[in-house]
Amino acid sequence: MDILLVNAPVKSVTRQASLALPLGLAYIASVLLENGYDVSAIDFNASSFDLVRARRVLENESPQVLGISSVTRTYLSGLKLAQIAKQVNPDIKVVMGGPHVTVMYEEVMREKSIDVVVRGEGEYAMLELANYLIRNKGSLAKINGVVYKEEGLIKKTPERPFIENPDELPFPARELFPIPLYEIPGQVIMSRGGCPFNCHFCAVNNIWKGGRRYRSPENVLKEILYILNNFQLEEISFADDTFTLNREHVIRLCSLLKNVGKDFSWRWRCATRVDLVDEGLLMKMYEAGCYSIQFGVEAGSQKILDSTGKGITLGQVRDAVSKAISVGMEVVCFFMFPHPEDTEVTIREQKQFMKELVKMGVETTISSTTLYPGTYYYKNKDELGVKILADNWDEYDAGHLSIATRYLSEERLKDLLDDMIQDVRSAS
Repeated sequence: MDILLVNAPVKSVTRQASLALPLGLAYIASVLLENGYDVSAIDFNASSFDLVRARRVLENESPQVLGISSVTRTYLSGLKLAQIAKQVNPDIKVVMGGPHVTVMYEEVMREKSIDVVVRGEGEYAMLELANYLIRNKGSLAKINGVVYKEEGLIKKTPERPFIENPDELPFPARELFPIPLYEIPGQVIMSRGGCPFNCHFCAVNNIWKGGRRYRSPENVLKEILYILNNFQLEEISFADDTFTLNREHVIRLCSLLKNVGKDFSWRWRCATRVDLVDEGLLMKMYEAGCYSIQFGVEAGSQKILDSTGKGITLGQVRDAVSKAISVGMEVVCFFMFPHPEDTEVTIREQKQFMKELVKMGVETTISSTTLYPGTYYYKNKDELGVKILADNWDEYDAGHLSIATRYLSEERLKDLLDDMIQDVRSAS
């Protein structure tokens, strides 16, 4: 086996962790396969994980290179996999990538079990690493976008230029993953890269830095048809955080998708911002098969919305939600709790706003605000008066209260959250 790609698991199994296959790893795998490498992949969030099984897998696969993808909450389990790999065979080269290690690469490279960190986009960086580590081609120092150790010193190469034309990439190697085990197996991305917005809770611009790069609607359609033909799926979900960022691309894609319905019974969903939709665009999306849309609202108090850098108003939320419902879509609105500037007054305002949306027919969800490395919140936590309650990276999961604020203690926040959940639930 040349390369084993692994999606590091969460500490505690959750439904959310195994919703969708890891597209990033699937893209890396497809590039490696296209270049003649023997590649295997395991998503430990979709299948069972324990240290005994991980060791057995590494012994059986015997890879020359182990590539580990991790986010903040799976970073520590990724380290355990790296340590097991070195115990099985010290000659295995361990490469780690993902958003957490992109930001925290110096901390990561102090770990003895990690040989290389890939920062940012991984497809071509991993290909060049494979060429160097397996085929003895090139030089590690000339591979852009990596961090490695040399004679005990941490070496960082220049930033890797971003892939300007995503159409050049082969489709993700979904066949390497257990499609039936995912609730959302048919994920597709429309674009990749940075974001023109600067929400204080998001690290995307710290990780990507570059501008947004779009796939052509024709290329996206080709992948959708490939999925429908080869995996017998009835639903596509666009993985983009802001699907409608480029209005013209969406309109063009919708015109292409309308014809797909003649040959397949399928539908799709997406997520975006409330200030990037209008009734005309929503109608085109609905007519092209979009049955559900998700909006990141984040806060139900205008004062708090303003403090997050989100750049939207509650009026825009009401307007977008109303128009999406009127054209026939299901609507989901995402909220966070708490924000650094929250008080009991603003939390009551959020609760009332969530109840208002529920009565309109909206499904609301709430996640715990988590200070991920690279975010404004994380970098300015002391100035903001935020206390991190999480003891280690495993607990950065957005699933339980992980911060206290200057205005509200942990105990009071727990009471307010329980009250909000119960009150909003009773409004449905």
